[in-house]
Amino acid sequence: MTSPVPILSPDELLDAFATPWGLDAYSHAVGHACLLLDLSRPLAAGREEDAVRALMGLPCPTLGLGALPQVPQPHGLLAALDVVLINQDELPGMLRNIQAHPLAAATLVQLLRHNSRASIEDGLLAESLAYAMLQGSQEFRHFLAGRGTPIRNDDEYPLLITRLGNILDITLNRPEKRNAYSAAMRDALYEALSFLAADSSLERAEVRGEGGCFCIGGDLEEFGLSTDTAQAHLIRMSRPVGLMISQLADRIEFHVHRACIGSGIELPAFAKRVTATADTFFQLPEITMGLIPGAGGTVSILRRIGRQRMAQWALSARRIKAATALEWGLIDAVV
Repeated sequence: MTSPVPILSPDELLDAFATPWGLDAYSHAVGHACLLLDLSRPLAAGREEDAVRALMGLPCPTLGLGALPQVPQPHGLLAALDVVLINQDELPGMLRNIQAHPLAAATLVQLLRHNSRASIEDGLLAESLAYAMLQGSQEFRHFLAGRGTPIRNDDEYPLLITRLGNILDITLNRPEKRNAYSAAMRDALYEALSFLAADSSLERAEVRGEGGCFCIGGDLEEFGLSTDTAQAHLIRMSRPVGLMISQLADRIEFHVHRACIGSGIELPAFAKRVTATADTFFQLPEITMGLIPGAGGTVSILRRIGRQRMAQWALSARRIKAATALEWGLIDAVV
């Protein structure tokens, strides 16, 4: 049974880390799966730099729980945390996810720390490597064990592509699968975007989804097909759809509706403009599978909504509505 995670004050954090082995208690390998910091208790003067160093060095999620702004904390301390929770309603769900999937949770926050300082290219490389690592983890194998035998879905027309004057209309075309993002769809989308890149007479591409929703994320029927995770990494890097969208961001618009899960928001977030219908919802459920966002979301969504908000959202795996997504900057308009 998982032991309760103690809640430390900022000064108790530094006292705990005063010895070389202080960090040991906050790694799932030997101790707690996360650190909880009580922001209602002040940090003593002159200790901010040490606190920041301690937090940034932890190999686990760091969550600040607070009564801000009643007790002001140094900016550096707050910025170093992975999540700052003023309202703690989400805390129980986040702790359940972190403790059930500590490897995925730790990988997520470490990757977001890295990608907040990285270029798009370096961030995508780091994400793919981290994703490949988790594909070989016990957490992901446990998820796969509860599913049937994986199958490859080679749809003949996973996309519908039409040129309308100087507009390239791209439609995700797997409505019977709620436009689940398959390998075939990825390859077709990469080819369509390559065509846009090569044809300067095209003003822009507009991407939408056929049927009842835009995209429910990666095709779960294909999860587990790739047993060689190194090869899977190389395939992702040879078909970098997210990178292509980022390079063509000014010429691509996404118009999404209803369910936008996982890659269904990770890829649109690279574009300069994303619109959503009022009944759209967004979700990053990967932690519940022992994974992290793997279609570029730790780069694209991070750049739209910031590191701490993304960490909080991804660790909670909760759905958000279009109005919230607009407030955050995840999308650009509700239509």
